[in-house]
Amino acid sequence: MARVAATNVVQVACLFVAVSGAWANDNVILSGSANLDYRYVSGSNPPGNPSALGLTGLGLEVAMKGVIDFGHGLSFTAKVCGGCHGVEIDQGYGELMLRDALNVRLGRLNVPFGEFNLRHDPVNFTLPSKPLPYAMGDLLYYGPQDFNLGIVPAPYVDNGAELYGTVALSSPVQLDYSVYVVKGLAGSNDLDFAASRRYLDNNRIPAVGTRWVLASGDWALGASLSGGTYDDADTLTYVMGGADFYLRLGKVTLRAEGLFRRTQLDATAPGYRYQLIDSFFLKAGYYAQLDCDLTQALTLSVRADGLFRWGAPLPASHLEGPFASITRYGGGLLYRLSPSLAVKAGYEWWNFVAIASLPRHVARAALVFGY
Repeated sequence: MARVAATNVVQVACLFVAVSGAWANDNVILSGSANLDYRYVSGSNPPGNPSALGLTGLGLEVAMKGVIDFGHGLSFTAKVCGGCHGVEIDQGYGELMLRDALNVRLGRLNVPFGEFNLRHDPVNFTLPSKPLPYAMGDLLYYGPQDFNLGIVPAPYVDNGAELYGTVALSSPVQLDYSVYVVKGLAGSNDLDFAASRRYLDNNRIPAVGTRWVLASGDWALGASLSGGTYDDADTLTYVMGGADFYLRLGKVTLRAEGLFRRTQLDATAPGYRYQLIDSFFLKAGYYAQLDCDLTQALTLSVRADGLFRWGAPLPASHLEGPFASITRYGGGLLYRLSPSLAVKAGYEWWNFVAIASLPRHVARAALVFGY
């Protein structure tokens, strides 16, 4: 009953934001996006793709966002999205802006962990796919018996409260900070990204985290840290962190990010193929991407990224040893047909360690709409 009530409250709030667009007043801002993408994976028995359209290789992602400005620094934001994870309340929070250095958000948040997570909508990145540390259903061999997704979901959506602000250090350098308390990621023996999106907490202890960014006009350095318990009994912990870098030199933009997550294992679970010397495993990942604006409409991108796991495989896992990895190299083109419509095309080469698969070649194409 409580779960249904919480769901209804968020749905009513989001409906209010959507309907409020009918006023067409200046204090209402509506935006949205849609992304239709296709991927071709080489070789026999290619991994499946959890498509909302029910078509192998073809995926759909849509989002709609509304913001109401009530004045005096008070606003409400709601966003609904749909994709391989189903229909999701991506945002639903109230915001009170007191001053540049002190502001508050309360509700269903995009948790400020990592740089890419803050721009996870397809209209905000150039290649057809997300970096491996943030990959969900789009990751090859993503199931719980394989690599079990990336390090942190994108979007990372949770219920909680956030305190944030900007402090001017010296012109033009500033320090952005965020400190938050959220429900936290959930699971039983390793994280379950789907269970983590449920509205009610599965345990009594919330997760805490923080993000700090030192930035100027053409560069930024960021760091993120978060942790909590993830199982129903509050006995299994996770800690994750990361660092990111951004630099723009004329028409060239460089982005790089590294993430890690240390997750405690349930040592009492039956079926481990290896003796548990350490009752935890470590995941780490990175991506480095270079974007070059060839013309005002055309951008060339190249990217290298990887995902690594150390520790005993879970019971029933298909991983073949205590170390497994996925590495990927590729690139692509983004062509802007108009300010609201763009096409993406890309190629990727995937290589695997401790996963029973030959290297895979992946071709991708996407049509992206945003307003």
